[in-house]
Amino acid sequence: MFASSLARKIENMQTFKSIGRHIQNDHAKPVSSHFYLHKLITKSEKKTSILDLGCGEGNSYELFSELLSNPDWHGVDIEDSPEVRQRKSHNLDIQNFNGVNLPYEDKRFDIIYCNQVLEHVRHPDQLIQDAFRVMKPGSYFIGSVSQLEPYHSYSIFNFTPYGISQVFEDAGFNVLEIRPGSDAYSLISRQLLNRRLKPLWNHNLLHGLINIIGWFTRLDKVHLNFLKLQFSGHLVFLAKKADHNPNKNDPI
Repeated sequence: MFASSLARKIENMQTFKSIGRHIQNDHAKPVSSHFYLHKLITKSEKKTSILDLGCGEGNSYELFSELLSNPDWHGVDIEDSPEVRQRKSHNLDIQNFNGVNLPYEDKRFDIIYCNQVLEHVRHPDQLIQDAFRVMKPGSYFIGSVSQLEPYHSYSIFNFTPYGISQVFEDAGFNVLEIRPGSDAYSLISRQLLNRRLKPLWNHNLLHGLINIIGWFTRLDKVHLNFLKLQFSGHLVFLAKKADHNPNKNDPI
């Protein structure tokens, strides 16, 4: 009785109604942006053009090199940031831009990878609209963004799940999924404790508590994911630019 009552209460919440279509029922584990890379790229045999939007040090090149034999990888970032200053390799195809207008032709990329970047962007709506421009029809935007993470590295705007849905759909995307990343406890604790004390903060305790509540109340994975999204420090999402062939199946 209590289980069904809690599920009904969740489904009647306006917050659930506004984002429920983006919540998945396959599992309720926290993920990172790498989750979608492995799902998308391992299923693709054709040459894949990739843009790391806000590439910072350029570390994702090695990640894509592990997934693809010869990645058509490109990086773009503003001219100066703490992450850009730490860049060690100068042999990568990385361009500078003004934070809004991407220096690429229309319909250029199969995948845009944007890992913990949008919270640092001064004009996210305009940038996402331009990202839509440089993506091929049927291409994917893989993103991770801060929600309940404290201020860090000149961050400006944190996003909510509803905010992701609105901003990307306004730009023309179809938001396929939004999933919980690391919870707020782990990211807040990381700010309070230094990396030598990582064993004390590197735990998703809030997500663990939600798992316990879900076990006692027999919540399904959709309801668990919704509760975890409410208390996530990071949000991970997948959006798609519509394909010219509407009958083409998504690989996920």
